[in-house]
Amino acid sequence: MGRESELIEIRNRIGDPEVSILTITGPVGVGKSRLASVVFHEISDDFRHGGCFADIADVSDEKQLVRELSARLGLDGDGSGPDRLVDHLRELQFLLVLDGCDRPRALLTPVVAHLVRECPGLSVIVTGPERLGVYGEVRFGLQPLAVPSPEDRTDVAAVRRLPSVELFLRCTQLVRPNFVLTDENLEAVTELCIRTDGLPMAIEFAAARMKLLSPHRLLQQLERGLGSLSGTEFDTLSRHRGMGDAIERFLGGLTERELSFLTRLAMFRQEFDFAAADGVSPVSTAETRELLETLVDKSVLTTTECPDGDLLIIMLGLTRQYLLERVAGGADLVEAQAAHARYYLSATEKAEAGLLGPGHGKWLQQIDHWMPDITGVLHHLMVAGDTRTAARIASALRLYWQAGTRIREGIGWLEACASGVPDPAVAAKTQRALGELLLCRGELESAEKWLTRARKGYEQLADGTGAAACTRRLALAAFGRGDLAEADRRLEECVAVSWVDAAGEYAEALRNLAECRRASGDLPGARQAVDEALDVFRRAKDVRNLALTNYVQADIIFDLGDQSAAIELYQAALLQMAELNHLVGCAIGLERFAILLTRSRGRSTDTWRRAAHAFGAASRIRAVTGWAAPAATRVMVESLTEHARVRLGDDEAERLAAEGAASKPEAAVARVLTPLDCTKFAAEWQASDNPLTQRESEVAELVADGLTNREIARRLGIAEWTAVNHLRKIMRKLDCSSRVQVASWVTRRAEERVATSVE
Repeated sequence: MGRESELIEIRNRIGDPEVSILTITGPVGVGKSRLASVVFHEISDDFRHGGCFADIADVSDEKQLVRELSARLGLDGDGSGPDRLVDHLRELQFLLVLDGCDRPRALLTPVVAHLVRECPGLSVIVTGPERLGVYGEVRFGLQPLAVPSPEDRTDVAAVRRLPSVELFLRCTQLVRPNFVLTDENLEAVTELCIRTDGLPMAIEFAAARMKLLSPHRLLQQLERGLGSLSGTEFDTLSRHRGMGDAIERFLGGLTERELSFLTRLAMFRQEFDFAAADGVSPVSTAETRELLETLVDKSVLTTTECPDGDLLIIMLGLTRQYLLERVAGGADLVEAQAAHARYYLSATEKAEAGLLGPGHGKWLQQIDHWMPDITGVLHHLMVAGDTRTAARIASALRLYWQAGTRIREGIGWLEACASGVPDPAVAAKTQRALGELLLCRGELESAEKWLTRARKGYEQLADGTGAAACTRRLALAAFGRGDLAEADRRLEECVAVSWVDAAGEYAEALRNLAECRRASGDLPGARQAVDEALDVFRRAKDVRNLALTNYVQADIIFDLGDQSAAIELYQAALLQMAELNHLVGCAIGLERFAILLTRSRGRSTDTWRRAAHAFGAASRIRAVTGWAAPAATRVMVESLTEHARVRLGDDEAERLAAEGAASKPEAAVARVLTPLDCTKFAAEWQASDNPLTQRESEVAELVADGLTNREIARRLGIAEWTAVNHLRKIMRKLDCSSRVQVASWVTRRAEERVATSVE
């Protein structure tokens, strides 16, 4: 079942005159014997003198092998050597299929080599875990049946068509005729096919247990041990009576050195590369490479090629489970767990540095791949009481926790470690990371508590850089509370520190200072700070921070009146965030760019459609990731969302928001970045007869709409006294003495524009 393409390929290869031996290799239970049997019955008649199928699994020496083959060929068993076989086969066009060639491989190789050399019309198919190593031999690696992917898991029809599921259903219906795949049992059946690795023998054993069990209950039993995958001779055509026994026999030919190494590799829950294998190996790099090659040759491990050409190594889940059950409670398991933890400590601390550079996106993907293993390591360390190592790993992943959907998980691990780490330096770093994640969540009070503790710890260690890093985050908490003066003071303190070993922290402090000064109306000061930050990030090739800083620069440039440049900056920065797959960075950019569009093109209905879609997408990302929007942004988004409902109607606004929430981040970014014709609107803001800046013009229009200073501040996401300062400048420039006169100027100017357009 599901082997149609393999049958065609084997038929084509064995029909090639250049191929005398074809060896079907693969892990135990993959169906080598079944496939060889079907191939024999389908193609043996194509040979003029037919063929012979022989199971030699129990052969122990050459004489027994020759006797077995002689009997199959109808020759008398007088104990003569291979020459008798050669004499019989030399003139024949004949197919010989030898099954079960794992144990007798060493004695089989010289016999088969002699036969094919002396019998030109002989074609041999062999099944076993590895090649015989005979000249002219072709290896055909048989892979497990396809199992459900994450994309298939909710689609009953798609899952039912997969060979592994189809086999499970057919075999289950032999013992339970009314069993069908439904929405209710889909998840459990899918997981069973994945847990059995798509191995036909394991699937047959699983189906046999369905006589009295549900798929969910069988999964629970499988968690407790491989004994749940067993049966009788009526359940499978295999010679084995259980997966545990089959794997034990399969691995029985390995040396103690190979088994010990394989146990180390069994700690990996995912595919792993050579560097990871070498990282847990107890032997030299050269010996590790040799062991891996041997285990791949023996089909104990397999490899898969990545798009970039690198190879990943795969151990089947049932093999892994057998190995871990074999060493459970022993010293070998303790050593393997320790090696596994040491490797991921080193890997995550290397990733911590990588996340600060140009490879940020690739490191995020790499850590995503590692996470099942990292989670396992953290669980093991916490149970073992090694909070120091757990804290080092969890805090090294600070930027990873922030970038995707795992911020709550990161907080959980850091909270578990933060108070129990005996090492003061590790404790301070852990508390700082925890405070930062809580800050991202908008939990300002808790964040300040941990950041204050971390700063005190750094001060006791005389680590000025660490203390300043905590001060910067405390400044962000003050900014989040709306205390701009306190935030500015603390950020100035940070910028004054000599960041010899942490230029990125220095530049982030400058970016935060730029945002703070923009909020307080000091645009020249904000521009100077953001330019200095950009210079540092460019030199470091820090793509993530460049994009985040360009958001700030765009807002400042917009406030200074250069709308076109601001839009171009947002477009470039948002695309960078989408390429990095930085979810939170996409949400921040979608919100802020949509706010900018409504400020500059608020008269266009299309602008409000884009804004509604963008806000919906950003809201979904924030819900999934756990990141809270800053108070000013949240107020602005809520206000503009209500405005969109007025402009578009409730149904249209809700539909667009739902579309945004359902779209992938890159699709939402592409939607909001559809090319805009901003020339007309830029001309309106920058007309030579307009003495106001763009931000001042916005404030003036809101005054004309009858909004109070507080309402204007909320609408524009600025402090109330900043709005007051803007209004004072407007009144001075327009020579107005009251809000009424300002409103009259706005109305008169709007009437003049309408008259001009009519003409």
